[in-house]
Amino acid sequence: MSATITQGALLLVATPVYAQQSAYPPISAREFASGSVKVKVTGTFAIDQEIQINTKASIGGGDMTWLQYGASGSADGDALITFTETKEVGIMVGTGKQTATAGVTPGEKSLCTGKVEVAAKLISGHYTCKGVTSYDPKTFKMGKVDIDVEFTAKS
Repeated sequence: MSATITQGALLLVATPVYAQQSAYPPISAREFASGSVKVKVTGTFAIDQEIQINTKASIGGGDMTWLQYGASGSADGDALITFTETKEVGIMVGTGKQTATAGVTPGEKSLCTGKVEVAAKLISGHYTCKGVTSYDPKTFKMGKVDIDVEFTAKS
């Protein structure tokens, strides 16, 4: 049986506008053996690659789930997708110190669209975020990026 969610995401500062219409996907406690994320970021910084799941840093706890792809802060690129007990979805992508963070928060206006499907042995999803504020530590300036992540995590 799978659950589907369609929601949006917002970066850092959220403006309450409307309640989310979809149910939060229940994810049972589990460990992950394989999976990957296709990450494409354009704008202030760029990423265009597929990154394997970090099985040691990814876990489903029943009420919270962390899907870590690559090593956090790695110059090779990384992505973290989280599902929290407060029914929020977090999306963080980066390469080295360049990062952008977006989050789906029920009841708040979103910059992202997407969905996640949860099955007994597989979590898969796709989120697209437009106009996410980011910080470039090389130039010390704020900028905007568009993020596209398509991911799988197999238990």
